[in-house]
Amino acid sequence: SGTTTQAADLLGLTQSAVSRLITQLESELGLNIFDRRHGRLRITPEGQHFYDVVKKLLSGIDQITATARDIRTLKTGALRIIAMPALAYGLLPETITTINKRFRQIKISVEMGTRLDVEEGVESAQFDFGIATLPINRQGIEVEPLFTADGVCVLPMGHELAKKSEIVAEDLADLPFISMNSGSLLRYQTDELFGRLGIHRVLSVEAPSTLLATNLVAKGLGVSIVHSFIASAYGDRVIAKPFTPTIRYEYGLLFPAAQTRSQITNAFVESLRDDLKKT
Repeated sequence: SGTTTQAADLLGLTQSAVSRLITQLESELGLNIFDRRHGRLRITPEGQHFYDVVKKLLSGIDQITATARDIRTLKTGALRIIAMPALAYGLLPETITTINKRFRQIKISVEMGTRLDVEEGVESAQFDFGIATLPINRQGIEVEPLFTADGVCVLPMGHELAKKSEIVAEDLADLPFISMNSGSLLRYQTDELFGRLGIHRVLSVEAPSTLLATNLVAKGLGVSIVHSFIASAYGDRVIAKPFTPTIRYEYGLLFPAAQTRSQITNAFVESLRDDLKKT
């Protein structure tokens, strides 16, 4: 309980202004908020209930403002990425580490899939962006080139071709070759090159990704041509040599055309591009 004089002092208003505001509020609500006895105000049970409800609502408004601030300053949120396995393995760890240090409250989820999986996942906006080999031509996808890299020939340790500084296509004639699965862009590029040159390879094993292909090379099952950054990730488990004629791979970022990019998406992409400049 208290007096309108005390309330006026707290609010910086006159006593009459406070009395008028209380009367106006009660009139608009059709509710007696205060009992007036002996010059003092005592809140009614209905008034107390009204106060409790309003307090919760105002607290919710404060929370909305705080949430908006957190989203704006990247203190909360989520980022969904899909990439082909070799690209996820070779490109993302460094950038994820950087973004995690800068924005610790952001949840980052990564899924891996085939080139088709990446296309469909991005086009349907299940992911904020994807990374895949180019070219890609779908109306529902915006594409930004990311980088290009030449394929390298990977050999098992101790292979007879290891002494050469460069591997030419003819060197791989009639050798066991670890190929990508039929239908993949990398498979098409490799088959097209060797077919055009009339060079026969022994296609001993087909693999769904360059990651597995390189692992199989390390086990001595054959040779292969893979992304250069994947070969370097295997260190001393395989021998990587420049390959001629050049097979050039182009990689790009895929974004849902119908979806505006979030701040965290832009921050991640910027960091990824910066990391690539260092390699």
